[in-house]
Amino acid sequence: MAANTIRERWAAGEAAVDCWVSGSSVLSTEVIGRLGYDSIVIDMQHTMAEYRDVVTSIIALAASPTMPLVRVPGNDPVLVGRVLDAGARGVMCPMINTREEAERFVRAARYAPDGTRSYGPYRAADGARYFEEANADIVTFAQIETLQALANIDEIAATPGLDVLFVGPTDLSISGGGKPSMSYTDPLVDERHRAIVTAAHNAGKRAGMLALAPGDPEIGRGWGMDFLSVAMEQRLVAVGAAQALRAGREVAGTRLQTV
Repeated sequence: MAANTIRERWAAGEAAVDCWVSGSSVLSTEVIGRLGYDSIVIDMQHTMAEYRDVVTSIIALAASPTMPLVRVPGNDPVLVGRVLDAGARGVMCPMINTREEAERFVRAARYAPDGTRSYGPYRAADGARYFEEANADIVTFAQIETLQALANIDEIAATPGLDVLFVGPTDLSISGGGKPSMSYTDPLVDERHRAIVTAAHNAGKRAGMLALAPGDPEIGRGWGMDFLSVAMEQRLVAVGAAQALRAGREVAGTRLQTV
């Protein structure tokens, strides 16, 4: 297997830098993959991406060192195995609330004796060593998105084979009775993120978060985050298109001088 750039960053004491995509555009995935991100999360949970979209997006990243990760819609061992067989180098599972749920997720991503993943890496295997290397290579992300998960955070973090606690900030805000929010300067948000980082590091694991706004990566790194998702395809398109529209409107609204 090719070197895992995420694990290389961690080994060097750095945080990995990541971008999310919808899986709807193979071209977008390929272009972003060429830029030098450590990984790209192909989101199946809140987008219209189907399995075929995920596979083509993973193939689009094959020529780059960018690691293809997939956020599956839920804690489904069958789908976890399928995205790994397609070549995903990591899987993110939403709404992990208990140690038992974390164990179910991790087992689905690992071959025996560490898990229950069925062998059949249809396009993932690039050689005979895949079976020996996969368990140590695949990166598992458990999303912490509820107050229940926070209450069980130490037990979840201690799950063998789990690599990363990844904060789901908007759902965590909703779970606490608030509105969807990623206001990282809020004292309560600060407290919750620090608690997740502490639990992860105490268990020898990593912590990750969304860091989409200016200043967010600095805040996250200050908390000790090891994985920073700094961009999303949809936002990149919207921001770029809005800037072009503003510039175009300014020019279009300029009255032409008549001779």
